[in-house]
Amino acid sequence: MGENKERVIHIDTSQKLYERRNTGIAYKIIKTNEHKGLALSLKLKKELERRLSVDYDYARLYAICIYFLIKEDLDLFDKLIICGDEDFISVKEYLGLLFFDNGEYNKKIVKSIVDIRRETGNKNIRSYADDVAYSYMRRALKSIVRRQKGTPLNVIKLDYDTIRNKWLEIDEKIKK
Repeated sequence: MGENKERVIHIDTSQKLYERRNTGIAYKIIKTNEHKGLALSLKLKKELERRLSVDYDYARLYAICIYFLIKEDLDLFDKLIICGDEDFISVKEYLGLLFFDNGEYNKKIVKSIVDIRRETGNKNIRSYADDVAYSYMRRALKSIVRRQKGTPLNVIKLDYDTIRNKWLEIDEKIKK
Protein backbone atom coordinates (compact mmCIF):
# COMPACT_ATOMS: atom_id res chain seq x y z
CA MET A 1 0.00 0.00 0.00
CA GLY A 2 2.59 2.62 1.08
CA GLU A 3 5.28 1.04 -1.10
CA ASN A 4 3.65 2.21 -4.31
CA LYS A 5 3.98 5.84 -3.28
CA GLU A 6 7.50 5.43 -1.93
CA ARG A 7 10.12 7.22 -3.98
CA VAL A 8 13.24 5.05 -4.21
CA ILE A 9 16.71 6.09 -5.34
CA HIS A 10 19.54 3.66 -6.14
CA ILE A 11 23.23 4.62 -5.95
CA ASP A 12 25.92 2.50 -7.56
CA THR A 13 29.52 2.60 -8.75
CA SER A 14 30.87 1.39 -12.08
CA GLN A 15 34.31 0.39 -10.83
CA LYS A 16 35.49 -0.23 -7.29
CA LEU A 17 37.27 2.78 -5.84
CA TYR A 18 40.50 0.85 -5.34
CA GLU A 19 40.69 -0.31 -8.97
CA ARG A 20 43.20 1.46 -11.19
CA ARG A 21 40.58 2.90 -13.55
CA ASN A 22 38.17 5.80 -13.65
CA THR A 23 35.21 5.28 -11.33
CA GLY A 24 31.67 6.40 -12.07
CA ILE A 25 29.20 6.92 -9.24
CA ALA A 26 25.59 7.73 -10.03
CA TYR A 27 22.07 7.63 -8.69
CA LYS A 28 18.85 6.81 -10.48
CA ILE A 29 15.35 7.48 -9.20
CA ILE A 30 13.32 4.42 -10.13
CA LYS A 31 9.92 5.90 -11.03
CA THR A 32 11.10 9.03 -12.85
CA ASN A 33 14.37 7.67 -14.32
CA GLU A 34 16.09 10.90 -13.28
CA HIS A 35 19.80 10.46 -12.71
CA LYS A 36 22.88 12.35 -11.64
CA GLY A 37 26.45 11.22 -11.39
CA LEU A 38 30.12 11.95 -11.18
CA ALA A 39 33.37 10.39 -12.28
CA LEU A 40 36.60 10.13 -10.34
CA SER A 41 39.57 10.01 -12.66
CA LEU A 42 42.49 7.72 -11.96
CA LYS A 43 44.66 10.82 -11.57
CA LEU A 44 42.34 12.26 -8.87
CA LYS A 45 42.17 8.92 -7.05
CA LYS A 46 45.97 8.68 -7.01
CA GLU A 47 46.24 12.23 -5.64
CA LEU A 48 43.69 11.41 -2.92
CA GLU A 49 45.61 8.27 -1.99
CA ARG A 50 48.93 10.12 -1.90
CA ARG A 51 47.83 13.23 -0.01
CA LEU A 52 44.88 12.02 2.12
CA SER A 53 45.57 8.28 2.38
CA VAL A 54 42.03 7.44 1.24
CA ASP A 55 43.17 3.91 0.44
CA TYR A 56 42.67 2.99 4.10
CA ASP A 57 39.06 4.26 4.09
CA TYR A 58 37.31 4.01 0.72
CA ALA A 59 33.95 3.92 2.50
CA ARG A 60 34.49 7.53 3.56
CA LEU A 61 35.33 8.58 -0.01
CA TYR A 62 32.20 6.77 -1.25
CA ALA A 63 30.08 8.55 1.39
CA ILE A 64 31.53 11.94 0.37
CA CYS A 65 30.67 11.27 -3.28
CA ILE A 66 27.14 10.18 -2.32
CA TYR A 67 26.78 13.33 -0.20
CA PHE A 68 27.56 15.58 -3.18
CA LEU A 69 25.20 13.60 -5.41
CA ILE A 70 22.13 13.78 -3.16
CA LYS A 71 22.55 16.90 -1.00
CA GLU A 72 20.43 19.11 -3.27
CA ASP A 73 17.93 16.38 -4.18
CA LEU A 74 16.78 15.19 -0.74
CA ASP A 75 13.20 16.12 -1.58
CA LEU A 76 13.14 13.71 -4.57
CA PHE A 77 13.23 10.43 -2.63
CA ASP A 78 12.12 8.63 0.55
CA LYS A 79 14.33 5.54 0.44
CA LEU A 80 18.03 5.41 -0.44
CA ILE A 81 19.43 2.06 -1.67
CA ILE A 82 23.22 1.96 -1.70
CA CYS A 83 25.17 -0.61 -3.69
CA GLY A 84 27.46 -2.79 -1.60
CA ASP A 85 30.75 -1.82 -3.27
CA GLU A 86 32.14 -0.51 0.02
CA ASP A 87 31.37 -1.38 3.64
CA PHE A 88 27.72 -0.32 3.98
CA ILE A 89 27.78 0.25 7.76
CA SER A 90 30.72 2.66 7.46
CA VAL A 91 29.19 4.48 4.48
CA LYS A 92 25.92 4.91 6.38
CA GLU A 93 27.74 6.26 9.45
CA TYR A 94 29.76 8.73 7.37
CA LEU A 95 26.60 9.93 5.62
CA GLY A 96 25.05 10.42 9.06
CA LEU A 97 28.00 12.62 10.04
CA LEU A 98 27.87 14.63 6.80
CA PHE A 99 24.12 15.21 7.10
CA PHE A 100 24.24 15.57 10.91
CA ASP A 101 22.20 18.80 11.11
CA ASN A 102 19.91 17.97 8.20
CA GLY A 103 16.44 16.97 9.37
CA GLU A 104 15.36 16.12 5.82
CA TYR A 105 18.07 13.46 5.44
CA ASN A 106 17.35 11.99 8.87
CA LYS A 107 13.80 11.13 7.70
CA LYS A 108 15.15 8.94 4.87
CA ILE A 109 15.35 5.16 4.97
CA VAL A 110 18.89 4.08 4.03
CA LYS A 111 19.43 0.45 3.04
CA SER A 112 21.97 -1.68 1.27
CA ILE A 113 21.14 -3.62 -1.88
CA VAL A 114 22.18 -6.70 0.13
CA ASP A 115 19.40 -5.93 2.65
CA ILE A 116 16.88 -5.68 -0.19
CA ARG A 117 18.03 -9.06 -1.54
CA ARG A 118 17.55 -10.61 1.92
CA GLU A 119 14.10 -9.06 2.39
CA THR A 120 12.80 -10.18 -0.99
CA GLY A 121 14.62 -13.52 -1.06
CA ASN A 122 15.78 -12.72 -4.60
CA LYS A 123 19.57 -13.03 -4.90
CA ASN A 124 19.52 -11.69 -8.45
CA ILE A 125 18.28 -8.16 -7.71
CA ARG A 126 20.75 -5.61 -8.96
CA SER A 127 20.94 -1.88 -8.64
CA TYR A 128 18.91 0.22 -11.07
CA ALA A 129 21.81 2.67 -11.19
CA ASP A 130 24.36 0.12 -12.43
CA ASP A 131 24.15 1.02 -16.13
CA VAL A 132 23.88 4.73 -15.37
CA ALA A 133 27.08 4.64 -13.27
CA TYR A 134 28.85 2.94 -16.17
CA SER A 135 27.75 5.73 -18.52
CA TYR A 136 29.12 8.36 -16.14
CA MET A 137 32.42 6.49 -15.84
CA ARG A 138 32.80 6.32 -19.63
CA ARG A 139 31.55 9.78 -20.59
CA ALA A 140 31.55 12.25 -17.69
CA LEU A 141 35.24 13.13 -17.94
CA LYS A 142 35.08 13.81 -21.68
CA SER A 143 34.62 17.25 -23.16
CA ILE A 144 31.05 18.52 -23.35
CA VAL A 145 30.95 18.09 -27.13
CA ARG A 146 31.97 14.41 -26.90
CA ARG A 147 29.60 13.84 -23.98
CA GLN A 148 26.53 14.81 -26.04
CA LYS A 149 26.12 11.38 -27.64
CA GLY A 150 23.60 9.07 -26.00
CA THR A 151 21.58 9.82 -22.87
CA PRO A 152 22.24 13.36 -21.60
CA LEU A 153 24.31 13.32 -18.41
CA ASN A 154 23.82 15.43 -15.30
CA VAL A 155 27.43 15.64 -14.12
CA ILE A 156 28.68 16.83 -10.73
CA LYS A 157 32.28 18.07 -10.83
CA LEU A 158 34.44 17.11 -7.86
CA ASP A 159 38.04 18.12 -7.36
CA TYR A 160 40.71 17.37 -4.77
CA ASP A 161 39.99 20.44 -2.60
CA THR A 162 36.24 19.76 -2.41
CA ILE A 163 36.78 16.16 -1.34
CA ARG A 164 39.56 17.17 1.06
CA ASN A 165 37.31 19.70 2.82
CA LYS A 166 34.60 17.09 3.44
CA TRP A 167 37.24 14.52 4.49
CA LEU A 168 38.56 16.96 7.12
CA GLU A 169 35.00 17.87 8.19
CA ILE A 170 34.36 14.20 8.97
CA ASP A 171 37.64 14.09 10.94
CA GLU A 172 36.46 17.06 13.02
CA LYS A 173 33.08 15.46 13.71
CA ILE A 174 34.67 12.15 14.70
CA LYS A 175 36.94 13.91 17.21
CA LYS A 176 33.97 15.55 18.98
